[in-house]
Amino acid sequence: MSSVNSSSVSRARVAKQRGIPTRCNCGKAVSCFTSTTVENPGRLFHSCPLGSKQDKTHLFKWTDNSVVEEIEDFQDLFDVLLVDNSEFQKSMGADESMMKCHDSKIEEMEDAIAQCEEKTTECIRELRIIKALFLCCLVVVFMYLIFV
Repeated sequence: MSSVNSSSVSRARVAKQRGIPTRCNCGKAVSCFTSTTVENPGRLFHSCPLGSKQDKTHLFKWTDNSVVEEIEDFQDLFDVLLVDNSEFQKSMGADESMMKCHDSKIEEMEDAIAQCEEKTTECIRELRIIKALFLCCLVVVFMYLIFV
């Protein structure tokens, strides 16, 4: 029983790595091997080259478990991206509606400017007519003063 406890304590000292491991806690690069045991024939695993069945402080991890963890992590990231994308789409929709609102306001302002330009042109025409009438009146008054 003490060997089981020391084994579990040794395993507990090995830091848990999610996904496919690249390095052992000792710093060595991890390699991929194929199991030749009767219990797991042909099963892939990652292991530290310094590890052994007796020394449980070095990394040993079944590749299929590592791949499942990788997929779970990618699924979590994918879920976050889906939420972010959904929020982005909502934001884009709000931005597009704001742009339509601004476009309609710009069109209204352009129409108002065009109306102001028309009124200005009309006012200039009326001022020219008033100026001509004033000059005519002035000429008539001077002629009246001269001939009277």
